[in-house]
Amino acid sequence: MKLTTYTCEGDAMHSFMETLSSHLKAPLKNNTISIPENLGSGFIKNLFLEKGLCIRLYHVRLKADTLYQFFYEEGCGEALFKLTFSIDPSDFPLSLARPTPKSIYENSAVLYSTDFTRTSMLPRNQWINRLVLLFTKDWLEENFAEASSAIAAMVELLITKNKPTLISEMMGADHYISINELANEMNQASFPLIHIKTKALTLTNNFLNKIVYRDPEDISAHHTLYYSQVISVERKLAGYYDKQMPCISELASEFNMSQATLKRHFKQVYGKTIYHYYLEKKLALGKKLINHNHKSVSEVAYSLGYNKINSFSKAFKKCYGILPSELYRK
Repeated sequence: MKLTTYTCEGDAMHSFMETLSSHLKAPLKNNTISIPENLGSGFIKNLFLEKGLCIRLYHVRLKADTLYQFFYEEGCGEALFKLTFSIDPSDFPLSLARPTPKSIYENSAVLYSTDFTRTSMLPRNQWINRLVLLFTKDWLEENFAEASSAIAAMVELLITKNKPTLISEMMGADHYISINELANEMNQASFPLIHIKTKALTLTNNFLNKIVYRDPEDISAHHTLYYSQVISVERKLAGYYDKQMPCISELASEFNMSQATLKRHFKQVYGKTIYHYYLEKKLALGKKLINHNHKSVSEVAYSLGYNKINSFSKAFKKCYGILPSELYRK
């Protein structure tokens, strides 16, 4: 697999956009980088909301498999934390409709410290949609003092040198709608900054309220140095919803992990086995095709790579409790 490789160093909050603009040979205008046509499509928008807090929206599709390496050097700036909300590519531009349980799961959040060297692989021709909040340790402690002891323990866990920790949390329906509203506002040519800031603070508060009361052992269980590879595996799976899932041995080999390591760390990050996660995504796409595209059950089954309609119907009922044909009656 041919890769285009970029290397980013320094402060992830203040210098990232300038560095990326230079790498891509794309101007930074109005806090936004538009991806050049020869490289792909989409944009990255960055807004500073206040001292120690910024928000970033990614809506990017690249033409080549691209490897980004982020290097951390001790003493290069304040400890930073990155709170990432993933958005299902099929939901962009985003809908404000009430989400399904599957949509909520797809839009879970992950918090991690940036003080470790990490690698991220962006597969070609796949939309990457992320809403990211970056904040400093001082900002976190100042703005959430009411939970200072719990946050302090979490902060110490996150910034333990050479032990990057990931904390993931599945959020609820209100969170899903807030993410959509916030991303939609940032996607406009102009918007009231106070709206963005208010929603960003609400999202951060909701996430922290969920994790500060969790058992530290539970938080520690999310520690994984293979986060970027696992994210890349998940993106790879997205290209197989219309066909059979690739073999786990092939995925492990492609992303330089043993099968056991891949299965263990995938479940740590996504909370489910690779196959269970893949199947739910595949069936969620089938449900969307029936509900919103008004496709017949047979059309959907064959478009998802099923040789028999009955096989699709059985899997669908096991996941959703109803047959796909029953969706037409609702």
